[in-house]
Amino acid sequence: MNMSLELLLATPFIGGLLTYIGGKVHRWVRNIFAVLFSLLTLGEMSLFYNTTFKGDVWGSLFGSKLILQTNPITWLFLLIVTSISLLVIVFSVDDMKHEEDHIVLDSYYMQLLFVEGAMIGIVLAGDLITFFMFWEIMSWTSYFLIVHGGKKSMDAGYKYIIMSIIGAYAMFVAIAMIYSKAHSLVYPDVALVLSQSSPTFTIWIIILLGVGFFVKAAVMPLHTWLPDAHSEAPSPVSPLLSGVLIKMGAYGLFIIFYGLMSANLAKNIMPSIFSTPVLLYIVQWLAALSIVLATFLAIMQEDAKRLLAYSSISQIGYVVLGLATGTSLGVAGGLFHALNHAIFKSLLFLAVGAVIYRTGTRNLSDLGGLVKKMPFTFVALVVGIIALAGVPPLNGFVSKWMIYEALLQKKEVFLLIMAFVGSTGAFLYVYRLVHSIFLGQLSQKHENVKDVPILMQIPMWVLVIATVIYGIFPGLAMDVIVKGMKMFGFAPIAYNLYGFPQGSTMGALKVINIASVLMISFVVAWIFFLLFSKSRKVSQYDNYAAGQVVTPELKYNYSFGFYMSFGRVIKPIFKISIERIYNYWVDAAKIFGDYYMRRVYTGNLETYNSYIVIVVTIAAAAVLLGGKIW
Repeated sequence: MNMSLELLLATPFIGGLLTYIGGKVHRWVRNIFAVLFSLLTLGEMSLFYNTTFKGDVWGSLFGSKLILQTNPITWLFLLIVTSISLLVIVFSVDDMKHEEDHIVLDSYYMQLLFVEGAMIGIVLAGDLITFFMFWEIMSWTSYFLIVHGGKKSMDAGYKYIIMSIIGAYAMFVAIAMIYSKAHSLVYPDVALVLSQSSPTFTIWIIILLGVGFFVKAAVMPLHTWLPDAHSEAPSPVSPLLSGVLIKMGAYGLFIIFYGLMSANLAKNIMPSIFSTPVLLYIVQWLAALSIVLATFLAIMQEDAKRLLAYSSISQIGYVVLGLATGTSLGVAGGLFHALNHAIFKSLLFLAVGAVIYRTGTRNLSDLGGLVKKMPFTFVALVVGIIALAGVPPLNGFVSKWMIYEALLQKKEVFLLIMAFVGSTGAFLYVYRLVHSIFLGQLSQKHENVKDVPILMQIPMWVLVIATVIYGIFPGLAMDVIVKGMKMFGFAPIAYNLYGFPQGSTMGALKVINIASVLMISFVVAWIFFLLFSKSRKVSQYDNYAAGQVVTPELKYNYSFGFYMSFGRVIKPIFKISIERIYNYWVDAAKIFGDYYMRRVYTGNLETYNSYIVIVVTIAAAAVLLGGKIW
C-alpha cells in the first residue's frame, strides 16, 4: 500500500476534530473516536517501517517548498510519538472519569490528538517552515493540556509557555537569518548554505536553534519549566510530556548536528577537544551537569511526580550526551536511550498516576504498604525503576552501556564519571519511590484500595513487555537506528539481535547471556528461600519499635525526609540556582507591573485622553519642526 505522508499527518488532526464533535453526542463516542484515530495513526506509521527514504511536497510558502519526508530515524521518533500517545489516550478513558465538565473532557481528548499530530509534523518536516509551524502548534496545545490540573497547573503552564516563546523567538531569528542567505528553508539547501557561510554565522545559527531545542528538551539551565509542568499536569499527560514531548528537543538537536551541519563541517569551523568540536563539547558538559544535578534534586523530592520530573531531566541528559559525542556508538546510544526513556518513564508516570487515581495523593510520606493492594501497579513500577537505573537485562541498561562505551573510547573520563554518578544516584531515588509507596506500613485510609481498572492496566502491561523486549533483544531497535545513521554519514556498528558481538574497550555485550545468568540466580535464590526459610507471616502490627508496641495510629516506617542528611550535604551546591534567578525576574516583573505600569494604565478615561493629547501634540511638533531638526 502506498500510504501518503499527508494522510499520516492529517489523521490525528481530523481525529481530534471528530472526537470533539463526538463528545457532543455521547462520552463513549468521544472515547472510542479518540482511541480509534490514535490506533489508526499508529497503523499508518507502521506502514513506513523499513522505508529508506520518502519525501512529499505538500505546499509552498514565501517561494520555499514545504516538505514532508521520512527515513529510519524519523520512523524511530514516529514510533515513540504514536505508540505512547495511544497508550496515554487508553489510560485516560478511566483516569479522567472524575472530570465532570464534559466540555473540558472533549477539549482534552482533542488536544491530545492535536499534540500527537503536531509532533508527527515536526518529525516528518523536511524544511524549517514546516518544522517551526508544527513546533508552535505542539507548544500551544501542550500548554492547554498542562493547565487542565487546576490553579497550580495554571502557574506551571505560564512558566512553560513563557520559556517556550523565548525558545521559539530564538528559533525564528535563526530561520529568518538562514532564509536571508539561502532563500529556501529545505534541509539540503540550508545545509549547503551553512557549509559555505562564515564560521560566525554558522555558530550563531547553531546557538539560536539550540536555545529553542534546549528549552524543550529541558537541558540545564533551561529546564525550570519541566518540574512544575510534569508534576502539575493531569496524570495521563505527564508521560506524554516526559516520554515524548521533550524528545522533540533531542530530535531537533540531532537535525542541527547531523542534518544541517555535518561533524566534518563543525571540525572545520571550530577547534576540537577530545576530537569533539568545542560547541558539541560544551553541549556534552551541559548534558552531564543535567544528569548529575537533576539526580541530586530528584533524591530530595517528597512529591512522587516531581521526583520523576527531575529524573526526566537527568535521563534526557544521557540522550543529549550520547548525541553530542559525534561517534557512531555514542549517537546510536543517544537515539536508543530516547526510545528506552520514552518506554520506562511513561511506565513510571502511569504507575504513579494509578496510585494517585486510587489514593488521591502523590505525597510519598502519606503512602506506604500498597504492595498487596495494588500488586500489578507494584510490578509495573519495579520494572520501570530497574530499567531507569540501567540494570540488566532491561532496556535502560543497553543504551547507557553504549553511551559509557562511547565516552570511554574517546577517553572523556570526567564525563564518564558524571554519567556513572547519575546512574548510581538513580538507585537512591528509585528505591525511595518503591519503598515509600508500596513497602512499609499501610495507612488505615487506604485499607480498601484496590488495583486500577483494566483499561489503565493495559498501557502499563504493554510498556512492561516493551521494556523487557528491547532490553533482551536490542537488535530490534538497532536495526532501525543503524540504517538511519548510515544516511547521515555514520560508520556502521556491528550488532546482532542479542547485543554487540564485537570486542570493545569494555568487552562484547550479549544481553541474552546476562538475562540467563540473572534468571538462574533468581531461581536458585528462591529455592533456597523456600527450603531454608524459618520466617512466619505476621500482621504489620505484630511488631514493635524502640520498645513500643505498634498500633494503627503509629507510623513506624521512616518516610518523611528520607534523604534529609544527604540533602544537607548537597544543599550548598544549589544556593545559586536558575530557578531562583527565574523567580527573581518574575517577582521583579510583578512589582514593575503593579507599582509602575498601574500609574500608566490607570483605568481612568481622562488619563487616557491626556495621553492622546500629548501624543498628538508631540507628533504635530515633529511634523512642523522636522525640516529644521533633521
